[in-house]
Amino acid sequence: MTTAQPLTPTTSIPAGMTWRALFAEDGGDPLDACKDSPPLVDAISQAARKFPSACWDDVEGGCRREVDKLMDLSVEGVLFDGWMKLERFKKCVEQSKAHPDDAFFQDLDDHKIASTHKPRIELRYGAVKVADLDFEMELALKVKGVRLEVRGGRVVCATAGVFAASAKLSLHDHVLVEKGTPEFPAPTKIRFS
Repeated sequence: MTTAQPLTPTTSIPAGMTWRALFAEDGGDPLDACKDSPPLVDAISQAARKFPSACWDDVEGGCRREVDKLMDLSVEGVLFDGWMKLERFKKCVEQSKAHPDDAFFQDLDDHKIASTHKPRIELRYGAVKVADLDFEMELALKVKGVRLEVRGGRVVCATAGVFAASAKLSLHDHVLVEKGTPEFPAPTKIRFS
């Protein structure tokens, strides 16, 4: 897990930052708000009850540990995947691959990158599938006025820009947590790993 500092309007997206760290407020965990929500507690309890009673505590604990990992997705990955859908960015990446020693720059207008993830916690007793916990995570980044530097087919840094992020986590169509950040300016450069 990344242990980056939480973002405030005057800080930036550090390399390797996860969505959990992006939404952390004062070092807190953004999933704290949903850990005791009735839909999650009920789903975990119902799943655990399908196992022998001696396993219930282990199943519940294991489910909670897996839920804790749901927001440990890379912010960089979502950004890059979103940018790769832009034809002009794809061309820039291909040019940089052909000339890996050169720097290529791509200016991007204001845009939004949205990403939906559907993680599943699958519970098995031996080889038998007992239950599934199906989550949906909707992530979005609003980006204003950013210039990307690309080398060897990879984004190495972004210059300037303003960012804002939002996330919504649901379990079986029940919203568990929905969060957003205020807009925050990027520093002179954001370096990507």
